[in-house]
Amino acid sequence: MSYFDIFDAFDPFASYKRPSVYVISDSDMKAWKHKQAEAEVLELKRLVDYHKTQAERLETQVLKLEADNPALTADKATDT
Repeated sequence: MSYFDIFDAFDPFASYKRPSVYVISDSDMKAWKHKQAEAEVLELKRLVDYHKTQAERLETQVLKLEADNPALTADKATDT
């Protein structure tokens, strides 16, 4: 065991491996990009639906608080 073997575990370049490279046809690449785009659109639509639901929940909470505290709606009317 040499002196330098001790420090190989701490060397960030000691275990560096070159990334794998895959060669695919243009049609396969186009199909993969299409599949990725579909997945992204589905995820974005899911997020939009989630945020709409959360916005509706918050609006309901605001209306409930205003109904429970009429002074809040009176204060809002005098501010404008």
